[in-house]
Amino acid sequence: MTEYTISLQAYAKAVLHCAKYPWATVHGLLLAEKKDGKVRLVDAIPLAHNWTQLTPMFDVALQQAQVYAKTKGWSVGGYYVAYEDAEATQLSASGALLARTVAATSASSDDMIAFVVDAKKLGPESTRPGLVPFLSVDSQWKEQPAAFAGSGKTKGAATFTLENNRVVDSTHKLVAARTEVAIHDFDEHLDDVSLDWLQNNALNELIRTA
Repeated sequence: MTEYTISLQAYAKAVLHCAKYPWATVHGLLLAEKKDGKVRLVDAIPLAHNWTQLTPMFDVALQQAQVYAKTKGWSVGGYYVAYEDAEATQLSASGALLARTVAATSASSDDMIAFVVDAKKLGPESTRPGLVPFLSVDSQWKEQPAAFAGSGKTKGAATFTLENNRVVDSTHKLVAARTEVAIHDFDEHLDDVSLDWLQNNALNELIRTA
């Protein structure tokens, strides 16, 4: 099965998006770099906090994200969502539809991953990744058991690791520093086109030095 590695930049941006709008359901895309049969999720692109359905806005945002990813030699390889209900850790019907739409237009569709952000694991005391992964199996999105379990993983199952042991701690520091004010999603970009929702180099630098 596929080995997935999540970078600090991808993890932190998804969590910061959630932190900026804790009262709302937020979602976004994950950019992937595939090499030697392994998938590295290198970045996240925040989409929205006002709408979570399949809409023309989603199609436009997805197309722009795909063009941007291609300029970097990457692909859109994943989808993430954080629900306004902090107890929700299962992919909803609308989330599954959006993830399936992303997969249908991606060159990495066979390895497409969907993550639900588990808000209960985002507190400063948590040492575990706040992500619940889902893979498409027989046209159904199925939760992957024992994700990030290391040696306790199920034989033959997909594996999930963070790029290093600083990812969770660094993200805690970014949230504590209120770095979420620097993240912008496509929703915000529609109101103010000067806001960089695709790359956001200023935010990337804050994450790099966290």
